[in-house]
Amino acid sequence: MKDQAEKLRELMANKIGYKDNNYTVTRSKAKVLAVTSGKGGVGKTNFAINLAISIRRLGYEVLILDADIGLANVEILAGINIKYSITDLITSNKTIHEVIGEGPEGIKIISGGSGFYKISAINSNNMRRILEEFKELETMMDYVIIDTGAGVSDMVLDFVTIADEIILITTPDPTSIMDSYTMVKALTLKEYKGKLNIVANIVNNRTEAENLFNKFNKVAKNFLKVDLHFLGYLEKSKIVNKAVVNQEPFLISNPRSDMAKRINIMALRFIDSPNLKGRDRKLSFTQRLKKFILRRGD
Repeated sequence: MKDQAEKLRELMANKIGYKDNNYTVTRSKAKVLAVTSGKGGVGKTNFAINLAISIRRLGYEVLILDADIGLANVEILAGINIKYSITDLITSNKTIHEVIGEGPEGIKIISGGSGFYKISAINSNNMRRILEEFKELETMMDYVIIDTGAGVSDMVLDFVTIADEIILITTPDPTSIMDSYTMVKALTLKEYKGKLNIVANIVNNRTEAENLFNKFNKVAKNFLKVDLHFLGYLEKSKIVNKAVVNQEPFLISNPRSDMAKRINIMALRFIDSPNLKGRDRKLSFTQRLKKFILRRGD
């Protein structure tokens, strides 16, 4: 796997003009990324799927946890149907292997369904069983990408705060920027200490993306005392619209497009990132999930 992964990285680095020889493939505790947004309709799920595929192509095992409760957008955009959801793990004693679906290019997907609303009602024995199942999951995965719902509900905030890093998707739309600021403010009140990455989506060009980020970051620094990080940007593109209609991620349908190259660059920034070895790395994903369950029970 290591030799294959190194070749994949070199191939991708050549394609996108980015090279780093310090990569290693090691699996310890699964690294957790939360992809979120202040409002819906900004391309959050589409981004999460393509990011997962890009990291998978680098030789890592990746799972998307669809935590956009009540919806199945990951399944729809990936063009797949998953038989079971997290609800079946909680209420029907299904195993973690039974609820994992196979996505494009080998990424794994767990559908949330309405299961996370039921999590607060589980008894201690069932909680132990569920946590054991997630421990099994963690031995299988290098990265877990949580696709949260939009907005700042308690459920969304409980999900994003268990992540090592957060990826906040915003657009030039004034309501999107305002809702993104509300999200950052809510995370500040929650005393979130992880890295907050911003992706400017549906922009006209790099200049617009950088201007959006710089203004947003200035306000966050002045009023919230928070440093944001510019992860990257994606332009308006018919490629994305076509991919959504065809239920095929654009990283697959247009692998050599500028959109795909930008996703690949963003993916590389998470590989062996020192930030993913910092906050709460002493806690495994399963241990943080336990915190989430206990909070939902309060």
